Amino acid sequence: MNTRMMACALALASAVSGCGISPTRVMDGGEPAVGFQPSTRLYFVSGARLRAVSRPLPWPPLRETLDLLLAGPSSEERRQGVRTELAPGTDTPSKVTSDTAMVRIFLAAPIPVPVPSLAPREAAQVRPRDQNLWLGQLTCTAASAVATRSNLDPDAVTVTIQRGGAELGSFRCSEFPRAPE
Repeated sequence: MNTRMMACALALASAVSGCGISPTRVMDGGEPAVGFQPSTRLYFVSGARLRAVSRPLPWPPLRETLDLLLAGPSSEERRQGVRTELAPGTDTPSKVTSDTAMVRIFLAAPIPVPVPSLAPREAAQVRPRDQNLWLGQLTCTAASAVATRSNLDPDAVTVTIQRGGAELGSFRCSEFPRAPE
């Protein structure tokens, strides 16, 4: 068999066999793929633990992140059972500094607030503020904000908190009870 006949035979065989795929209608592929969505993580209180809440904000500066925390949970977050233990005005940072794995939060000295006397029944309904959880809210939110920008584990970030010139301590987020995520 000469080469010319062989080429014709191969062309005829491929035309007859086809590719084995039958034609179909156009298929809808659904919604387009969405890549990484940056979010800001704030820590509020749920029960006796800290609970992380993600907000769809692309990593604001540390000070703005803390301002979001101090503004408290949104109405939707409150419906989901989170609250804040931060006291408005007294737990507001007057200064915030940060480095790769270190944050310093300076709180103004607390303003004495006159407390009206309550009847015993009313006093029993007032829940005392949990000191550990408000410190944890500041610590975990600040650590998460710095860790995100530095590509670190938030538990590797140390947060030092001072109030009115006195150091309250240096903390890591892992020291505070957290709700499972």
